[in-house]
Amino acid sequence: MGLSVQFLTQFRVKIYNMNQIKEDLICEIIRLSQTNLLDKKCADMNCEAKEQVAVDWVRQNAADYRTDFQSRLDVFSASKLGEILETLSNSGKDLSEILEGLKPSTAR
Repeated sequence: MGLSVQFLTQFRVKIYNMNQIKEDLICEIIRLSQTNLLDKKCADMNCEAKEQVAVDWVRQNAADYRTDFQSRLDVFSASKLGEILETLSNSGKDLSEILEGLKPSTAR
């Protein structure tokens, strides 16, 4: 009996750790996507204008952006999220551009 309780406890810890990994990946993906999106929006602006556009965008859009993409990313496995993060890092694209190319069947 003690062994099965220990096994269940370890199993719960592993599930918790995997969920935490997914949550961390999703947060980083959204953060990087927002950065890439703002970089594109502000590409031809001077420094002061860039800062103002970024502040305004965050005030008006960041919460909805995060909520929308959290739910859309939650269906992906941790390994697929890692691939999405790598694509964001290497391409300068934002999530709208990346997710439009993915089919739901590639989620897991």
